[in-house]
Amino acid sequence: MNTLVELVQTYGLWVVFLITLLQSVGLPLPAFTVMIVTAAVTPATPENVISLTLVGSLGTLIGDFVLFFAGKRYGTGILGKLCKISISPDSCVRSTGDLFDRYGAPALTIVKFIPGLSTLAPVVAGVYAMRVAVFAFFSSVAALIYLSAAVALGAIFRHQIDSVISALSRYGKLGGLFVLVLFGLYLLFKWLQRYRLIRQFEADRLTVNDLIELIDGNSNPVILDARPVDQRVKNGFIPGSIPVDENSLSDIADRYASHQEIVIYCSCPNEITAARYAEKLRKIGLKRIRPLLGGIDAWAESGQEVTFIQP
Repeated sequence: MNTLVELVQTYGLWVVFLITLLQSVGLPLPAFTVMIVTAAVTPATPENVISLTLVGSLGTLIGDFVLFFAGKRYGTGILGKLCKISISPDSCVRSTGDLFDRYGAPALTIVKFIPGLSTLAPVVAGVYAMRVAVFAFFSSVAALIYLSAAVALGAIFRHQIDSVISALSRYGKLGGLFVLVLFGLYLLFKWLQRYRLIRQFEADRLTVNDLIELIDGNSNPVILDARPVDQRVKNGFIPGSIPVDENSLSDIADRYASHQEIVIYCSCPNEITAARYAEKLRKIGLKRIRPLLGGIDAWAESGQEVTFIQP
């Protein structure tokens, strides 16, 4: 914390610009905290408040536009790369897509306050082919609201923040080590949670050839599509597959017998969304449910038919 204060006092707005920019392109940096601390240690004049908010917003917007155009150009491929550095990537992609499906472009103002989603949202907006002007407007509004909140908190609680900084100064390295240990334990918990789920369904995953054999045989498998609605419309789906989300899992479980052969697919790394839904359906009572290895991408790349919704 002392180092942060020294950086802010030495380099001022450059620190704010750099950290907000780097966080917005996916690096795990505490930009919101930096804004609060900067506002707390900076004289609360109108000029300082406005310049701090605008510089932070500029850094955020530049990063958002980098990810937005990456999403437009590279599509879901860039999501896969971001997923590799995210704590809970696949659920974040699904949640972001669901928010866009429900609220459209204004969802950008919501996700800015949700860790994980705030980085993925510009990419998803690009993948969904959102218009540049619409993205620019709502991203600007989101950045201003988000960073204004941080500046306001820093100004309001400046005395309390000074007390925290003083306390950490007294404990020195021990205080910083304690914070790092807590953060490390949180990361470890999330990683173990994800690793357990992936390993649980790794042996059960079907290949595309396995699924074709089931379809050609007498198994009559039920195929579930665990992707957001927009991805289903834009990228097509496996013929006969049924869209499913968190809210429809109970209905799916009620509709089929426990021994029904079910295959579920998505378009996410490690089929984690499909595995997560499969785990929930197993707990409800469906025992023969397996994720499709490689999801819709593997199906399409193998030359199998992909169905598109006719306009």
